[in-house]
Amino acid sequence: MNKLRFGPTGRCLLLIMMLLLPAFLPAVLAEDAAESGQKSYKVGIYLLNVGKIDLHTSSYDLDFYLWVYSEQDDFTKSKPKIEFMNGKAVLEPITVEPHYYEARVKGTFLNNLDFHQYPFEQLHLTVAVEGMDERENLILVADREESGIDGLISIPGWNLIGSTQDVTVHKYPDEKEYSRYVYTMTIERFFISSFLKTIFPVVIITTIAMLAFWMSPSNFAPRIGLGASTLLAAVAAHLSASSQLPPIGYLTLLDKIMIVVYALFLNNLLSLVIQMRHVDHDMKEKAVMINAKMRKLMPIIVLAVFFALLFV
Repeated sequence: MNKLRFGPTGRCLLLIMMLLLPAFLPAVLAEDAAESGQKSYKVGIYLLNVGKIDLHTSSYDLDFYLWVYSEQDDFTKSKPKIEFMNGKAVLEPITVEPHYYEARVKGTFLNNLDFHQYPFEQLHLTVAVEGMDERENLILVADREESGIDGLISIPGWNLIGSTQDVTVHKYPDEKEYSRYVYTMTIERFFISSFLKTIFPVVIITTIAMLAFWMSPSNFAPRIGLGASTLLAAVAAHLSASSQLPPIGYLTLLDKIMIVVYALFLNNLLSLVIQMRHVDHDMKEKAVMINAKMRKLMPIIVLAVFFALLFV
């Protein structure tokens, strides 16, 4: 079998063609789309401000520049055929040229926010822009080079990570497909402040409650008072932290931590009751032994409950 061989000149030409192919490919695809009657919109978003973020309704206020570039449409005659799919907004046109349209957008948008890792969660704030014509007639292309976030944006209580742009195909029940541009901004809570405001108070309360194991079993009244009061404080802290979230149907990271804490409180109170019965029957030495065993059981309870919650 004869093999195709290239000389030095041929190999150089082949290498040059391979390097230039990515540069000419978008133009070739656009030309093919134009010949087939399919329009192409190059869409971009530059975020200017982030307003109120309402966790209860999973809504957020955004202020940004939106632009559309297309060689197939004349925007001086008609606006771009696009619409926002996850919110309501007001557009103020800034630049309207035959093939370029730019507007400032202010509106309220919605997204299904994920709180599984609360209070250390990351939230994805999206803007979904969809073409009003079917995908076979109109496709959207992300302008990744110009899109982004203004450097002066500051969101109180949140750390701004960055933004991404994606183009997807949305299919409706009637089998029609539409091109959709999705701009996503990712934010997260500051770790130190979240820990100090939610987790640290619970750790302190639980530590105080567990001090009962180092008290004499005969001091039942102070021990039960300490356990009951700290349990109420832990429940109040849990409810206060959870009140910031909507009525979600799954356990957050904070919920799982609190389940471990409640298991420790149960072990504490159960130990107190058993020791009280032995003290009442003049079996103080056995009560001391039970107290020591239940104290050593604490790390086992923490590990057992923790690994059990990994599957929830």
